[in-house]
Amino acid sequence: MSIYQNKFLEIKKKTNHYVLVFKETEHNINNFIEKTCSMIDYSKKKGTKNVEITFHAKSVETLSSLLKTKKNKLSYRHAQNIFFNFSNQLSALEKQQNSIVSLDINDFIVVNPDEGRFRYNSQIIFVNIGKILPIENNFFVLKKPGEISNIKSSKFISPEINNINEIPAKIHKNTIYYSIGKLLTFSLNKDVELKEKKDYELALESIAESKLYYGIMRCIENNPRERYYLYI
Repeated sequence: MSIYQNKFLEIKKKTNHYVLVFKETEHNINNFIEKTCSMIDYSKKKGTKNVEITFHAKSVETLSSLLKTKKNKLSYRHAQNIFFNFSNQLSALEKQQNSIVSLDINDFIVVNPDEGRFRYNSQIIFVNIGKILPIENNFFVLKKPGEISNIKSSKFISPEINNINEIPAKIHKNTIYYSIGKLLTFSLNKDVELKEKKDYELALESIAESKLYYGIMRCIENNPRERYYLYI
């Protein structure tokens, strides 16, 4: 039974395990797939074009589903898990001159571990490989109007993506730092409209002065060259 599917990905539920299928893309994302495997209890991986990963879990859901369960307010531990896992996936991609250009809530799945382990050990991982693009000298080069329109449709885009007004558009790879910072802030507190830095400070009051707070605030600088993805 398929429980999640798009053009680039399918997750199937079997009798006693799940199968995650990454479908063929034009980009080399082997490092990304290996890093993703390391985050889940997988037993085997097969295929070179369509890669099938068999793994065990109590359940699998989308991040959107988890947010509904949590009344649209993610726990600190879950937000921290996204921050760490996404950082590891980005690092793996950049080793092969790729990165993620945009993201949405439904681009993440939540893998809840088998019985005997606590729910807060759930792994929240980015899986929409359709949003992985090559980078050239630290920049995405966006040449297709349709591609740009799709990227702009996300509610978590950076200011520079929002301000694209010519093609081709060169966008610094750190655009995704702003996006993940905005998504995490929204997931922790969706009641504040996020436009300026002070809005983020207000939305993140409940975790103020924490390592995660400062990690997010480093991501949402307006100048992409001044953004850093650090947890210190």
